[in-house]
Amino acid sequence: MKKHDKEKHVPPGGYILSESPITFNEDRETVILTVRNTGDRPIQVGSHFHFFEANKALQFDRAAAFGKRLNITATTAIRFEPGDEIEVALIAIGGKQTVYGFNNLVDGWAGDSPVAAGERVKKTIDEYAGLFGPTTGDKIRLGDTQLFIEIEKDLRGYGEESVYGGGKSLRDGMGADNRLTSDNVLDLVITNVTILDARQGVIKADVGIKNGLIAGIGKSGNPAMMNGVTPGMVVGVSTDAISGEHLILTAAGIDTHIHFISPQQAAHALSNGVTTFFGGGVGPTDGSNGTTVTAGPWHIHRMLRAFESMPVNVGMLGKGHASHAAPLVEQIAAGVAGLKVHELGGI
Repeated sequence: MKKHDKEKHVPPGGYILSESPITFNEDRETVILTVRNTGDRPIQVGSHFHFFEANKALQFDRAAAFGKRLNITATTAIRFEPGDEIEVALIAIGGKQTVYGFNNLVDGWAGDSPVAAGERVKKTIDEYAGLFGPTTGDKIRLGDTQLFIEIEKDLRGYGEESVYGGGKSLRDGMGADNRLTSDNVLDLVITNVTILDARQGVIKADVGIKNGLIAGIGKSGNPAMMNGVTPGMVVGVSTDAISGEHLILTAAGIDTHIHFISPQQAAHALSNGVTTFFGGGVGPTDGSNGTTVTAGPWHIHRMLRAFESMPVNVGMLGKGHASHAAPLVEQIAAGVAGLKVHELGGI
């Protein structure tokens, strides 16, 4: 199918995926073990769990599993049914190769364990996109328009993805370093999101938030056992998460001419990607209908207080119609960001 024909058949928000499969853990040597579930219950082991400390009902060469995890796609797992005997591939844990938590069998360095060369893990692009969203070379249709964006680079690295949820990788000792206090970890992480930015371009990355500001764009997680974690993007107990796998993150809009008529305007604006108001008004008055002005210190104080409960940024304009400076100065002192001269205010 030709390129333009493919685009015709993409649903709103859909993807055109590249042809090549995703290969990960390609530089990681592996060890193959046979694992038998001797218990009477199913046992599931996640991708980044220290396999040496897996449920004691699993029978395998524990010594050979020291310092290793399953060589499978990040955030996925292998399920061992009662009586099952399964051959698994393990790789050495990444990062600083520090192990803690789990079943409290290890608390420290777990590197330098013997491994042999093994096969790389491959995932079809469809399988990968289903788990983590699009990656480098993939295209996204923007809503129901005929516009497409193509991801130019991926800052996360394959095989160590951070994902929130049950059985996923953002867990104690795995993708999260839960030994650290809030000073040393992110407040919020947006995982596996597509970023559309005027300067950066179109990139795939995790985004870290600290103290209400963007602290980093790259790979989040736990550097104690994950490779490639961007400095300053450590996840811990104090870190909340937003799953950005099939979302686009871009700069919000600024409304530079808004009449402050009702508080419902905040919800309407946010639902359309507008986070900043620049204007004026005091509610449903003729003055507010006619001009974007909040006149006088009393109104300015009341409107600033009203905005405190709304999750939007606000810049308020005072009334600039005055033949003397004093009325203008008191509005500036009250907190306006600017003064507006408008015909309806009486020039």
